[in-house]
Amino acid sequence: MNVNQFKDHLRAGKLSRRQLHGALGAAGLTAVAMPLSRAHAAPDLTLFEWNGYELPEFHPEFTSMYGGEPNVSFFADEESALQKMRAGYRADLSHPCTASVSRWREAGIIKPIDTSRIERWDEIIPDLFKPKGLIHDGQHYFMPWDFGYSAIGYNPEIIDVADPTFEIMVDPRFAGRVSMNGQLDVAVAVGGVIGGFANPFDPTEAEMVALEGIWRRLLENSRFVWSDITEYEQAFASGEIGAAYIWTSSIATLAAQGVELLPVAPILPWVCGFAINVDGPGTEQVAYDYLNAMLDPEGGAALIELYGYGHANANSYALVDPAVLKANGLSDPVGLLNSGIFFDEIPQAKRDRLIAMWDEIQAGM
Repeated sequence: MNVNQFKDHLRAGKLSRRQLHGALGAAGLTAVAMPLSRAHAAPDLTLFEWNGYELPEFHPEFTSMYGGEPNVSFFADEESALQKMRAGYRADLSHPCTASVSRWREAGIIKPIDTSRIERWDEIIPDLFKPKGLIHDGQHYFMPWDFGYSAIGYNPEIIDVADPTFEIMVDPRFAGRVSMNGQLDVAVAVGGVIGGFANPFDPTEAEMVALEGIWRRLLENSRFVWSDITEYEQAFASGEIGAAYIWTSSIATLAAQGVELLPVAPILPWVCGFAINVDGPGTEQVAYDYLNAMLDPEGGAALIELYGYGHANANSYALVDPAVLKANGLSDPVGLLNSGIFFDEIPQAKRDRLIAMWDEIQAGM
């Protein structure tokens, strides 16, 4: 989207808050520089969030209770978020995904959740607690909230293959027509599938050596490495790229623009949610009220309808048109969680080595 299109969409009210934040981020700005109208003072709560997950549609109960929205700061990936908090940044709640919870707990930046203070806790889908690291010494360090799957997605009009696999991301025929994501866990997952690893998230010594070559091929083939969803969505829409690692909400977004995206097997299910930070600057009761409000089925239905992601509260699905659930693979949420290759923890010693290797390869490209 060029500047004039952006202005036209903004004036016409066609930009979602998520798209607005993405466009501002691409320009090096933040919501602080161009605030959305808020009639009330912010509640005593600071969130450290992904772009687009702060929408009031997801917590109408909280907005009604406090008459305003929390303060929000955004991060692009969990590793940079961890390092910022280690360096002293303070927030009341943060939004990690399951593969990072143990790492964040061991870093001392999150604390146990008193589940008795969250009225809707028992309405959470039980399978969302299966990933490792969410419960430690009998205490919960994570409240599931959103889940879904990511994938390699391709436009069949640009990527002409009879039997697509993850190999399209490193196929020399498509050099400059694909886009990789910059997060380490994504690089490990995609590289592991390409390499045929038994467990992409716990590679053997030989597989870690093989990863270096796979990652170089991924980056050499990529037109750009994306960090914000709007980057690759715009590139797909313009025909600049024909395949990328995608969040599956983009399938519907691009279909509305006449661009077909097809996912490549295996899908990569994930679960994200909320953690309570140590030494948050706000009022703890406000944080618990926010967590409970984020489990409201009404807000859950909004998440499903707006982004096509699953919601932690099992009661949300009855509020959504079955056709919408089917279109997003959510007719059987538990089945989705147990399909494909689930994003899992990477053993810490291996993770540190992989971070150094991934950073070094990116810096040299």
